Amino acid sequence: MSEIPDIDPGDSEVGVDIAPPLDGIASAAAATGAALACLSCAATITGPFCASCGQKNDDLRRSSFVLFKDFVTDTFSFDSRMWRTLGLMAAAPGLVPTSYSHGKRSRYTPPVRLFLVVSFLFFLVLGVTHTMFVAVEVTEKSPQRIAADKANYEEALNEARPEARAAIEKAQEKSQAVVIDGEKVDCNIDVKARFFVRPQDLVFDEEKWRACSESIVATAEVEISVSKDRGENNQIDNRLKEEEVKRGFRRVVAGINQMVSNPTAFNSEINTWLPRVMFFMAPLLALILTIFIRGRDALYFDHLVLSLYSHATGFAIIGAAIVIAQLGVSNTFPAAMAALGIYFIAALKRAYNRGWVKTVYSTAFTALLYLMLLSLIVGAIISNQIWSAAD
Repeated sequence: MSEIPDIDPGDSEVGVDIAPPLDGIASAAAATGAALACLSCAATITGPFCASCGQKNDDLRRSSFVLFKDFVTDTFSFDSRMWRTLGLMAAAPGLVPTSYSHGKRSRYTPPVRLFLVVSFLFFLVLGVTHTMFVAVEVTEKSPQRIAADKANYEEALNEARPEARAAIEKAQEKSQAVVIDGEKVDCNIDVKARFFVRPQDLVFDEEKWRACSESIVATAEVEISVSKDRGENNQIDNRLKEEEVKRGFRRVVAGINQMVSNPTAFNSEINTWLPRVMFFMAPLLALILTIFIRGRDALYFDHLVLSLYSHATGFAIIGAAIVIAQLGVSNTFPAAMAALGIYFIAALKRAYNRGWVKTVYSTAFTALLYLMLLSLIVGAIISNQIWSAAD
């Protein structure tokens, strides 16, 4: 505490009352058994809080360093409540949010604090392990894979109805009519999105990707010119010139090239937005839960508490999967997603005391709607990054 006394307007003859340091008052009161006076209403108090106005008997005046230290300590310290909360959340999903929302708060870490702590540790793990949120893996198709794809296509074509088969063959002939340098465009590569992957674990055939990208751009530009000459895409012709269409397409492809060829830089921007998105998704999940779970014991407050604790659990499970993946264990991300789904079902079952059928039904539709909205938001962020990367 600062040794500078508080000076407030008072009723004394000189117009001010000078209060000695609170620490001194507390020490003197403790030594003499005297009671303290509330700093707000001057009522006599014997504990840290005033029984009259409810204010804590502390002027909160501290140096900036002490304030920052107290904030870090209060927010990120793992006290007994934190360990108790984490242990019960792991052993009995749904018990902590139910107990907290029904008034038993002193035993557990508040949901907002737990969310901040665990999410902070999660993104710290991402940075320390150099794990990327999303990246694109590009590999060349083997001759066996090409032959298998062709066989599957021909089998599906033979099994199709005559009308459908004729439409497919017509579309195929039309696509093959566009030829560049006497060769048909053919990108024999496998493209796969991977989540929470390290750069050293990513396979990227840069030569094949570049060749495919260039051929796609060239083919698209020829197709745009051919379509314009044929009088197709009247809406585009009325609003945009041919060069503007080509320029926009090249910009999108250039942004995708940046994303694929330099995923580390691309993910650094995503990691800036992802914590904000997930903090927004917590109340959104609570809002979704109000659609499928209603009742006197299922208020929005109950859903919000459950959502914050569930998000903290999700961060913890995926973070643990990332750490385990550093040991060379494969398929940790799918396993983490499965574990999180099972945990959420168990948490809803205990929190709202509903039957298994209703719980599974509510979980399925809640998760589906949640993932759709999250995918839209993340997709918008990625699209913006792709568009901006080509500037």
